[in-house]
Amino acid sequence: MSYTFSILSPLDVPLFTHDFGTSRSGGDGVSRLTPPERALVPFILHSSLDIVEEVQWGPSTSAGAAPMYLKHIDKYQNMFVSCWITGGNTRFLLLTRPRDEALGLNAGSGSNKGSLAGGRAALGSSGGLYNPSAPATEEAVKNFMVDVYEAWVKTIMSPFFAVGNGDVVKSPVFRQRVATAAKKYL
Repeated sequence: MSYTFSILSPLDVPLFTHDFGTSRSGGDGVSRLTPPERALVPFILHSSLDIVEEVQWGPSTSAGAAPMYLKHIDKYQNMFVSCWITGGNTRFLLLTRPRDEALGLNAGSGSNKGSLAGGRAALGSSGGLYNPSAPATEEAVKNFMVDVYEAWVKTIMSPFFAVGNGDVVKSPVFRQRVATAAKKYL
């Protein structure tokens, strides 16, 4: 599994981007996105913002408040996008690119390694195919987003970071916390 995590400001300006692979079930934590896929990532994430805004400003499903974690919101070819919206309208987008065998593209490989989000628990009964809406997948992504949100709040509370100006997050501590959350849950 390969992941790209991006934080976008309320004005859709990228504030932070981090590429990584799965570290669970024998993964090495290195992203396996091909160069053409890597070039499409910003376009895929920005195109999913239309769906995010529809869900965000549409009718709420809870008692008067929209949810922060929007779950799996978009799909492009074999890549899936999940979203978390902060109270300040900053969007956390996680693009997931499952392994080819989890998508049923390498039927002969037989390798069933993966992360909690893309491993055997998320393969479900659909013949071994990746399912972004499986409970184990959604829980892993939500836990990752919660940890990153906590790190984000601590970062923007710093008097040296002006989040309203669209400053890019350059903190090595924040990057390490995102990497740690990814290693822990994805």
